[in-house]
Amino acid sequence: MEVYYSQRFNPEELALLGRAIGTVSHGTIIVGRDGRAISRYGKRAMVVGIVSTGSTIMDVRLIPLIALKDFAHKKGLPLAYVYYYGGVRVYVSGIDVDEINTILKSRSFIEAQPNDIGATVYYPNALDDFLHEVFKHYNFKISGKALVDAMNTPAVLFFPRMNEHFGFEVELMNDMMTSYLPPKPKEVFLHKLGKGNYDFGLRFRPDGIVEFYKDGEEKEFGSIWRLLDHMKKTLG
Repeated sequence: MEVYYSQRFNPEELALLGRAIGTVSHGTIIVGRDGRAISRYGKRAMVVGIVSTGSTIMDVRLIPLIALKDFAHKKGLPLAYVYYYGGVRVYVSGIDVDEINTILKSRSFIEAQPNDIGATVYYPNALDDFLHEVFKHYNFKISGKALVDAMNTPAVLFFPRMNEHFGFEVELMNDMMTSYLPPKPKEVFLHKLGKGNYDFGLRFRPDGIVEFYKDGEEKEFGSIWRLLDHMKKTLG
């Protein structure tokens, strides 16, 4: 869930948040970000705070949040994700948000000795490995055309690999993952989906939820695995 939001970029706050996250989790934490420069620098500030507690970082860098949620769940590790949507936001999973806020308020951070500062392990191929696992598991085919709203998130990185694997056509909108402009609103997506020659629609929200549309019905999924289970049942 979301643990931090600020309209302004404040690296000091993100470093303190990292110290609280590291204090609560005190182990290995997976971190990732979206495509904006502000998220890259924000993640760095947060990571400095996390490693100062002695916790280890697995840095997967640029990745869609919904993929990172599945990736971290399979590894059994908590995650922290920095992204921009009307301001700088941090999403965490597998870490108690109330505990984080309590530590932040009291400033009772763990302070590691210099020789105990946490390490950072880079894992830049996390999305490739995740998609490889997904494609190995699902091999059904989908016909037709989809309207995909990436909402200016790294969900654009799913394509064209996902539609090529499953065999459907895709038209993308809001596909500028480095842009700070707000994406075109949901009403534009729904209008286009209703008027166009599309068999189904996908809308990838910045908070790691994907909305699936078909025949006037909308469903939400917080996992690519659950989305594909549904697509196999309804489209495959």
